[in-house]
Amino acid sequence: MDFLSLPIDEVELVFFDVETTGLSVNEGHAICELGAVKIKGEEQVSVFSTLINPKRSIPISAGAVHHISDTDVKDAPYFEEIIDKFLYFLGEAVLGGYNIGFDLGFLNTELSRINYPLIEMPSIDVLLMARKFLSLRHYHLRALADYFNISMPVSHRALQDAIVTKEVFLKIKEEIKKRGIIQTKDFITLYGFDNNFFKKYEEPKIVLIQESIRAKLSLRICYVSFTQKRKTYLVIPQKIIEKNEKKYMLGVDLNTEKELVFNLKHILSVEVL
Repeated sequence: MDFLSLPIDEVELVFFDVETTGLSVNEGHAICELGAVKIKGEEQVSVFSTLINPKRSIPISAGAVHHISDTDVKDAPYFEEIIDKFLYFLGEAVLGGYNIGFDLGFLNTELSRINYPLIEMPSIDVLLMARKFLSLRHYHLRALADYFNISMPVSHRALQDAIVTKEVFLKIKEEIKKRGIIQTKDFITLYGFDNNFFKKYEEPKIVLIQESIRAKLSLRICYVSFTQKRKTYLVIPQKIIEKNEKKYMLGVDLNTEKELVFNLKHILSVEVL
């Protein structure tokens, strides 16, 4: 995917959201609304929005959240009747969502049910961006909308939430770019959703570090700190450890001879010296 080397403003991004009959796919809940907005840079390219008949009743508790009723979806198309149009809408864009794992989980469950391939695309979690870049008391979508003064007349409707997610992304993106983080691949590394695409994308970096440890080679790494500042280090990698389901590289700084700890997910690039 050559477009990953392009600046983030030069690729198409699709921010999407689903509304559902409940919170758990394991309990048989289904999608009842799907909304998405496609952008390139700051420009909105197109939108996608549809109610979906979930083939089951919508519980009162779920309806109280998104205000979608059984009557609203009675004559709506089934998921299998709209998915081809949505996949065409996605094209080869980078996906974006707020807590995107929830939405992708439902989408892929529905795809699996009708024997379609799962969506394994480069994906950015805007919630992860917010948590890494902002220090707030709450991180739900309306809290971010209020923080950035983004209009949100309704919440928990798919298209409206997708549009607000896009606006939150654009606000945070501009601040991130000021730190020298511009390329799409860097956004995927730092804020990517941990799906199969992400694991395959990150694998060569990890393999190169492991080989350098075995061969006792020095590395030049481009790293983004927890304050989202970009810096280059010259290090001798020592070992890779795992703690709290996160992987870290221990290495000795060639300039200071101090041992440093690097979160592998914050390493943008690795080069053997």
